[in-house]
Amino acid sequence: MLSAMCTSLECEFTFTFPDAQKDISASYMVTIPLLMPVKELSYQILDACKLPCYVEEDLLNSLEGFVSEQTKKFLDERSEQNIRPYQTGDADIESLVERWSQAFREEHTMYAKPDEESSETSFSEVYHSLIHSPALDTMLHLEHTYAMAVEEMVREKEETLELLLRRQSKEMEMAVEKVGVVYSDQDINSMAARHFEETERVTEDWNERISRTKEIQRREFREWVTKVHEDYDCGGGSRENTQSRLRAVSEALPLGREDLWTTHQMAMEESFTIHLGSQLKTMHNLRLLAADVLQLCQHKPNRVGGVLVPQPQRLQTAMSLYSSNLCGLVLLVDNRINSYTGIKRDFARVCGQSTEFHFPDLEEQLEGIREQAKLASNWRTANLPQAENTSQGSSGRSSVTPEHQAYASLKPGDFYITKHSNLSDIHVVFHMVTNDSLRSADINSRHPVILGLRNVLRVAHEKDVVNIILPLLLVHEMSEEMTIPWCLRRAELVFKCIKGFMIEMASLGGDETRTVQFLVPRGISEELFSSLASMLPSIFRLSNPLILTSKT
Repeated sequence: MLSAMCTSLECEFTFTFPDAQKDISASYMVTIPLLMPVKELSYQILDACKLPCYVEEDLLNSLEGFVSEQTKKFLDERSEQNIRPYQTGDADIESLVERWSQAFREEHTMYAKPDEESSETSFSEVYHSLIHSPALDTMLHLEHTYAMAVEEMVREKEETLELLLRRQSKEMEMAVEKVGVVYSDQDINSMAARHFEETERVTEDWNERISRTKEIQRREFREWVTKVHEDYDCGGGSRENTQSRLRAVSEALPLGREDLWTTHQMAMEESFTIHLGSQLKTMHNLRLLAADVLQLCQHKPNRVGGVLVPQPQRLQTAMSLYSSNLCGLVLLVDNRINSYTGIKRDFARVCGQSTEFHFPDLEEQLEGIREQAKLASNWRTANLPQAENTSQGSSGRSSVTPEHQAYASLKPGDFYITKHSNLSDIHVVFHMVTNDSLRSADINSRHPVILGLRNVLRVAHEKDVVNIILPLLLVHEMSEEMTIPWCLRRAELVFKCIKGFMIEMASLGGDETRTVQFLVPRGISEELFSSLASMLPSIFRLSNPLILTSKT
């Protein structure tokens, strides 16, 4: 008899073949159910039992009958064991029915229940519907008003911290001058600790106030959008409520202060149109742009009649938020998933200048990414080749602490994605992990960051990100070693690699017109920018009009 948990059974197969001189016999243990072709097992028996080749056909026929009979017997006994508890009343029939029902629902679409609409899905549909209605302008003004309120609080926080730092610095300088006379070294250390605690307390207080304000704005904005949408769906007198809500928001726009906003300079840029593909060609737009990467994320308000209004680009960003026409940006970062240093801190500051109405805040998204990075780190460690494991152990990398394991797992070329609705031109940010090797002049097309750009383009192609912004020189800031020859070599490498990646993506299908923007740091000279602009048409084939003339 089979045990309750038995999933296989060992059976002895006996084969006998009558021969003129001496009968040939063999025995072999066979696992039922058989997980390999019967013919392959027959060859194994021939080899293991040293049987002559002329018994192959008889052995195969006998083995097929044996496996078929034993498999049927095994399955019948196991089925009887599974059914017996329900016949005797020892098992719950209701639970069995529920499991079968769930299996049918998961396997067959016709039995599946419709997906329940979540609050986030409902709000996205309501917002998308309302943003394409006459309430569009008012919604943008409302978002802009909220953003100005948050930015004013952020500015007050920075001013308060700056004044606090000046006062503490002056107090510390005066105390240091009197060391040994009025103050001791211990007094100086106590003063430094008190200054640190005071700064932390003030910072936490401001962060709490800003966070509370954002939460109130998020709730009010969602309630306003929902009510206006309900008014639009209703008829008659509800339209008056809609108009009153729209007027109330429009009349609430604050006046602009001349000293709080700086004028953004026009960036150098060139645009091209190309066709890629061997037979079925796909049109792409290319753009070469010299600008600060964070300038593409930060809002640039316009002033009309003394009133600050949203920039026109904000209109396109809002209307394409829930669509298949998204815009992405590649941001070069280190391998730590946080927002404490460098460009990550500046990017987090831009994100924090206004309320995120549609997605989790940046820090909340990063927290979720850190959890996923731990799972990815465990998978990468488990699937790491033994040779690489040995080399890492010999180099001391195996002593990485658990809290830093997720960071250690991120290598150059890896990237993580955050979603945003409160940035100027960007919906999706690809945070690409890099290191100092990009400052070298001898990188090639197999560099991990170059291959990472290929993966970015593939994800963008699959996720409806039709406009992607890439750092052409693989840096966001210029340095001394980045001479004109260095920049031209780097640009040529990236242009050629991106062209190959674009051809590969075009072969995956889709007839959308896609845009690739190559971003270079603002600090480059006009001469270098012109050289880069002239290099692009020589690498990509442009779409030039064909002019026909007729002779009469």
